[in-house]
Amino acid sequence: MAKNLTEEKIKYLLFLYDRKTHPLSVTAAAKACGVAKSTFSRTLGAFFEMGYVAEPGKTMLSPDGEKTARALRQEVDQMKEWLQSEIFLQGDLLEAEARRTVCALSTDTRKKLYSRHRLSIFFASLKSVTEIPGDRLCFQLPDGEYEFAFSIYKVWKEEAQLSMADQGFFHPGLLRIQEGKGEVFLKIREVEQDSRVRGMRMRGQVDSLSCLIHGVSRPCGRREDAFVFPIQPLDFFYREEERILQASVEMEFTCSVGPVHMPKSRARMIMIFK
Repeated sequence: MAKNLTEEKIKYLLFLYDRKTHPLSVTAAAKACGVAKSTFSRTLGAFFEMGYVAEPGKTMLSPDGEKTARALRQEVDQMKEWLQSEIFLQGDLLEAEARRTVCALSTDTRKKLYSRHRLSIFFASLKSVTEIPGDRLCFQLPDGEYEFAFSIYKVWKEEAQLSMADQGFFHPGLLRIQEGKGEVFLKIREVEQDSRVRGMRMRGQVDSLSCLIHGVSRPCGRREDAFVFPIQPLDFFYREEERILQASVEMEFTCSVGPVHMPKSRARMIMIFK
């Protein structure tokens, strides 16, 4: 959310955004908002300094103002949807509470709320369904970001043992759904470990990552300091009793310290959404 925006300023900015095609005079806008003209004029002055209105003393939003207001409208609408699942509010009371909550919570906290709420609705729709193809999941989940827990295990081990690759990424992972497509983002982190050669202490990071899908190795792209791969080819399994959605994928990875110190390895990543 944009800095220096109080609940009151958000209210006025959204008011201007909702009327962007038919801007009002300052007097008419102040009357519609139920405040004195001087109060609304001061707010417009602040908006002009922030670059949100095109001209001083006018109610026409600038392109940056429209962009900010559009993002806030989406935020407030998402918060209203979540609030309605928690408490009974309607109309102006719901709108005002949503604005206050958006101001009170951090961006990360709000994202987690929205993600859990969307997953909860999705889980409720599954009922007795147990297996969900990745492409179907992309179309059924609303657009947005979904955090998930994950663990990366060594393969060919009778007992589950974490692979060193598990330390090579920040936890949790992120699934981003947009327009029927889903991508997993694993953010890369530096790891310090003893080398297999003379026990030297070395620092490195995962240098390449490939997913093995139906026996075919598919290299992962790199974007935003993360490895990225699509979820459409994966199969997800839903456990109704625990309300857990799970998938796994086999991976091959190399490390930046080189094959002498860290040979190419294979591991299996388990992803859990709940």
